[in-house]
Amino acid sequence: MATLATALTTAAVAALTMTPTATADTSAPAAVVSAAQARAALSHASLIRSGNDPIVFTKANGLGTMDVITCTAATDYPHNSAGTPSAVTGKSRSSCTAPVAQIRAQAELWRYLEGYGFSQTGIGSLAVDFKVAGPLTSTAYDICQGRLAYWKTIGRHTFYAPPGYSPPSLSFKTETPPVGVNC
Repeated sequence: MATLATALTTAAVAALTMTPTATADTSAPAAVVSAAQARAALSHASLIRSGNDPIVFTKANGLGTMDVITCTAATDYPHNSAGTPSAVTGKSRSSCTAPVAQIRAQAELWRYLEGYGFSQTGIGSLAVDFKVAGPLTSTAYDICQGRLAYWKTIGRHTFYAPPGYSPPSLSFKTETPPVGVNC
């Protein structure tokens, strides 16, 4: 009976915390898609998603209770760099409420080029750390145009759960809308 209660609690937490995103089939009801994603996360090494909702790693802790680690990611709007003259900066951050096996964060800066659309013009170094809660920050730079130009920042985030937690890993991206920067 305790095993059934633990399984139901795990499924409920997974269904409530793993909201369907752009990669989900929008024709199916949200609860069905969430449950399907939760099952897929348990059987696959990682689940790739988009958005900035927090992600949750869970571990059964006896008598139907769960240990929960919540991880979040954020991406800053592109802006004039305070530390690098004549540059535009975009940052991304990854962090968790407790140490996890590994955290990764990487920022990308994309500029709108007339006639071409958005093109990647800067990429930050891959920030990686082990057995930490974070935050980990990556910063991408691009050269100012001397006039109004439009950029967006994309953050790529990966979290690896500690042993015994489910799912084993999650990867997702965050993205800002285009922002005009005049420098």
